[in-house]
Amino acid sequence: FSNRYDRMAHTVVADSGYGSEENYRFMSENGMEAYVKYNYFHMEQRPRFKPDPFKAENFYYNEEHDFCICPMGQRMRRIGTRNVKTASGYVSENARYRAVRCEGCPLRCRCFKAKGNRTIELNHRLRQYKRRAKELLCSEKGLKHRGQRCIEPEAVFGQIKNNMNYKRFRHFGKDKVFMDFAFLAIAFNIKKMCAKLTKEGMNWLIRLFYKLTTAVFRCWEHINQRNLQKIAA
Repeated sequence: FSNRYDRMAHTVVADSGYGSEENYRFMSENGMEAYVKYNYFHMEQRPRFKPDPFKAENFYYNEEHDFCICPMGQRMRRIGTRNVKTASGYVSENARYRAVRCEGCPLRCRCFKAKGNRTIELNHRLRQYKRRAKELLCSEKGLKHRGQRCIEPEAVFGQIKNNMNYKRFRHFGKDKVFMDFAFLAIAFNIKKMCAKLTKEGMNWLIRLFYKLTTAVFRCWEHINQRNLQKIAA
């Protein structure tokens, strides 16, 4: 988008596969409204959904004093930070917290099965991005964008993958894959245009377009053969 229009997009709508800290941070730093879902977003929207109190991301966190509270009410102190590097080279910071005394806890069998005291990791930056994303996605504007995404791009990919049975690219390499998908997009748009013209009773225009397209390809093939003959000579 930036290469084509020489600017960043103001609004971004994407599925949960793009809801990573790296993407959220990039959009935040470039002033984009990120209507991008994260993992378990759809699950959270279900009426019967109840958050698991034993998952680390659901523990109460005191931002002022930097500690967590486990389901039993025990304070978990900060013991350090672990850096995680992704395949793209982005580094995430995970804060580590450890309980002081888990032995004899009546909830231990439901909380964790390892020996010693429980240790958890929290990515505070990602949690902030997720909260902001949830606010945007659940807003009136967010509901509109989510509805449009399901209708516009998802329907096209459904047609291509299932009805046209195009599930794998035929070439390797970025440039060849780009060319492969470009031809597929052109064919899909022509097919859509022909269906619309047929519905409107304009079959004569389809036949004319077919003749023009055939003539162009024949001319191109003739010119290409002449060039090959010159090269061979």
